[in-house]
Amino acid sequence: MKKYVFKPYSKIFPELFLREKERISSRVKLLLAIEHIGSTSVPNLGGKGIIDIAIAVHRKDMESVSQQLQSLGYEFRPNWSTAERFYFITDLPDPEEGVRRYHVHLTFPENNEWKEFIEFRDYLRTHPEEAQEYAEIKRRAVIEANDEGERYRKLKEPVFEKIRHKRKNRS
Repeated sequence: MKKYVFKPYSKIFPELFLREKERISSRVKLLLAIEHIGSTSVPNLGGKGIIDIAIAVHRKDMESVSQQLQSLGYEFRPNWSTAERFYFITDLPDPEEGVRRYHVHLTFPENNEWKEFIEFRDYLRTHPEEAQEYAEIKRRAVIEANDEGERYRKLKEPVFEKIRHKRKNRS
């Protein structure tokens, strides 16, 4: 199975996020915020169909919350984590695909990655023409990268830089 694919946006993405947010919120303590990020958080933006979730906690609580997420079935991925952002995956039952992948990015509100996640998502939500441009780049990146993750991310990087530059010039 190819890891890097491009699927159309599904109207069930917000509902899937809300359901998982509720499950996490009901069992994990010390949370400050849970946000839907990534392609599935932007209406009409296609992508891999993975539900990306950013969770903010106080920095001192990251280890404790990491353990709580693991008790919910999230697998900690140290190779994709940093000292300031812990990364987790899980696969959950899905009404459209049978099983869907979920990613959790656990960090703290002062971390620049947290701010980037939210600002990038919000920018794409309010600039649908640029979201579609991003979708086209993602579609091409899937083909050109030929399932090479580093190449896939590198092909998308110019969009992140362009939008980061536009956001900074707006402020």
